Amino acid sequence: MGQTPAELENDRAGRGARVLRAWVGAVQRRAPWVVAAALLATAGLAWYAATHLSVDTDTEHMLSAQLPWRQAQMRLDRLFPRLDTGLVVVIDGENEELAADAQQRLVAALEARPQLFSEVYAAETDPFFRRNGLLYLDTDALQKLADDLNQAQPFLGALAQDPSLHGLFTLLDRAVTTTQSEGFALAPALERVAAGVDAAVADRFYALSWQNLIGSGGAGLEPKRRFIELRPHRDYGRLLPAAAAIDTIRALGRQLHIDAAHGLRLRLTGSAALEHEEIQSAFEGGVIAFSAALAMVAALLFLALRSVRLVVSAVLTLGCGLIATAAFAAAAVGHLNLISIAFGVLYIGLGIDYALYLCMRYRELLGEGTAADIALPRAAGDVGGFMAVCAATTSLGFFAFIPTPFTGIGELGLISGAGMFVSLFVSLTLLPALIHVLPPDPARARLRRGGAGLGWRVLDWPYRHARAIWIGAGLLAVGALFLAPQARFDKDPLDLRDPNSESVSTFRDLLRDPNIPTLAVSVLTDGAAQARELATKLARLPLVAHALTLSDLIPDDQDAKLAILDQLNLTLGPALATGSGPLTIAARADDYAAIDQFAQDLPAYAARRSGADREAARRLQTALQGLAEAWSKGDAAAHDALLARLRQALLGTLPQHIDALREALAAQPVTEKDLPPALVERWKSADGTYRIEVWPKEVLDNTAAMERFVAQVRTVAPDAAGGPVGYIESGQAVVHAFRLAFLYSFVAITLLLIVLLRSFADTLLVLIPLALAILLTLAGMVLLRVPFNFANVIALPLILGVGVDYGVYLVQHGRARKGNLLHTGTARAVLFGALITVANFGNLMLARHPGMASMGLLLTLGLTMTLLCALVLLPSLLARRR
Repeated sequence: MGQTPAELENDRAGRGARVLRAWVGAVQRRAPWVVAAALLATAGLAWYAATHLSVDTDTEHMLSAQLPWRQAQMRLDRLFPRLDTGLVVVIDGENEELAADAQQRLVAALEARPQLFSEVYAAETDPFFRRNGLLYLDTDALQKLADDLNQAQPFLGALAQDPSLHGLFTLLDRAVTTTQSEGFALAPALERVAAGVDAAVADRFYALSWQNLIGSGGAGLEPKRRFIELRPHRDYGRLLPAAAAIDTIRALGRQLHIDAAHGLRLRLTGSAALEHEEIQSAFEGGVIAFSAALAMVAALLFLALRSVRLVVSAVLTLGCGLIATAAFAAAAVGHLNLISIAFGVLYIGLGIDYALYLCMRYRELLGEGTAADIALPRAAGDVGGFMAVCAATTSLGFFAFIPTPFTGIGELGLISGAGMFVSLFVSLTLLPALIHVLPPDPARARLRRGGAGLGWRVLDWPYRHARAIWIGAGLLAVGALFLAPQARFDKDPLDLRDPNSESVSTFRDLLRDPNIPTLAVSVLTDGAAQARELATKLARLPLVAHALTLSDLIPDDQDAKLAILDQLNLTLGPALATGSGPLTIAARADDYAAIDQFAQDLPAYAARRSGADREAARRLQTALQGLAEAWSKGDAAAHDALLARLRQALLGTLPQHIDALREALAAQPVTEKDLPPALVERWKSADGTYRIEVWPKEVLDNTAAMERFVAQVRTVAPDAAGGPVGYIESGQAVVHAFRLAFLYSFVAITLLLIVLLRSFADTLLVLIPLALAILLTLAGMVLLRVPFNFANVIALPLILGVGVDYGVYLVQHGRARKGNLLHTGTARAVLFGALITVANFGNLMLARHPGMASMGLLLTLGLTMTLLCALVLLPSLLARRR
């Protein structure tokens, strides 16, 4: 049976209230010593936290390792550690040779830094692929390439013997002056030479692609895009574990001129780059939000307390409690993860309420004429018990997350739950001492009661119009019940990241390329035969583009291809012979003379040609006229510089092309034992386990496509692992964890409320507004089309904690007092506590990080609903109960 208000009034003089009054009285008498001891203890705890609390930014530790799909992923990672290197460097070039050259130079620079990179892998730079790359072309494509090269043999042979501007323009002059070339289309060559001449005159970068000009493509890979896979050394004790490696790559890119000014673009993606930019973006967003919130929180605190000294005392208490909670985290857990790092946010949002409860009751008593030295102990006796119940129920809501498989939120629950008791202790110990040491002016600090104005009359509405509020709440609940089931969870972690960040935009760019297995699934088998058999079954699935095994890396139809290359070697090989060393571009004294002679002969060619050849010739004429004009204005040094630029623009990639052709003509038969070890280790483990790589046919840029692909692959291979599986399963694990946690929280909080409040009716009074607030929050998320995600879902414990906190405080205070609860300092404490919390977190919506912005939106919406239900619906229910 519930107690009557009279019985509760008697309880206020009971043992609990007397103990609290005596405690705070003792604190007041020894206030300077208490403050000094608290500050010393805080300094010691701050040192302990700083030296013992690390930050674990490894996202793999966020979910329990006992989950079946995590076990499969861990087995894949253990057997094939080379698969996820962490960083992927993407180099795009204006042509094939530029991308390949940049890749080779950067690989060499990265390999020279083993202290930062334990592995540097780029398939195209491996001697095996440089020698045997042409064997991976289709037979018909290889024959077409051989025909093109045989046709260009005289041209290549002449340039190989005279790799200079003289040699190039002599060949061009011969082509435009002899009748033997009348059947050939020279437009492509003339257009590219014209572009090179213009660039040299304008001192602008240009690189003619000989591979494009002659038609000798690569081994089936995207020619203008090259990749480097890196395994950086990561320090998970730092906020940005891969910062040193990423900064080094960018610095090397600048040093090696891998930039737009040189026809190149360097980008970073991969798990390490994605995590790096996400943390960076979130931190920057947090700073922006904190800066915007600081002024608002300070203003609201002053508006609530009306005393700078009370504000200072409350803020200092909050800071000491936060440090003590961090020290507890260091002792109990040892580290913070990417979710539990938000414990500070939760502590501030809830911890400030306890300080407000005590300070507002203190102000209320001052307003009633109570002496300042008596008001503080009495305030503690009046609200201390309520605060203890709030701390118990709120912490229980947090502790309910501990047994879930979502380790990240479990650690947050442990730290934040303990933080509620820390906040209760410092609010009843340090805060009274600070208020005594920094006593506010009673005339300013006292809480003044309102009069009969409009605002005061509005506060009577929940009591005067209780029935209308119930009807409205019922209708809102029905509508929310209809919308709430439509709330969804976004399982794609990319949606939490800044879409304009380099790592995300690059990843999505690669995701759209069907030739790159950005999100592939891996299946493990015990042997090669089993791998081939299972790959055949997987390849038949409608949503599977390819199912590859180690045997697919051995070129097919090798006899026919090697025969083509042997024949090509007979015809082209002697022409490419340049002695024992690599081909080098020569500077000749008669270079300009050859250019000038070609310029004199070109008009006649343009006159007798038509169509594209004529247009290209005329464009080259114009370019050569500009070259002649620049030549006439310069001295010897200017002539040398102009020819050097022209030489680099037209012939800079020729040695690389010739050398690559010579190496490719030396291909040999390939068997499994000839494959590079670094490649084999990605497909066959040391214990003989074989891996199948399954490529999706759809672009997996949304959760629905990922779910379809994963579900279909699992019909054949239930133990499949990889990125898409992790995305889907981690989302499901988080949703399941929160369902369990809220079930545990609801049951545990209900039982605890029944025990502490000793009334089923009062327990319902706490839970009904909270349930409606949660329903309205879910409905609001649906109407705003904002899904729950890995970032904003951590706001739910705060909303739950605040809802229980406000409900318990108002119900206990309401049943102990007669009259309108909203006219008391209790309601004002709840109001200002909520406004300060909203101001603290609502500014997160200003962040450019999508996850933080969605968290700010959910917190603002949820806390607003909680406040409205607590200050409108709950008083109307209390009025009816009376």
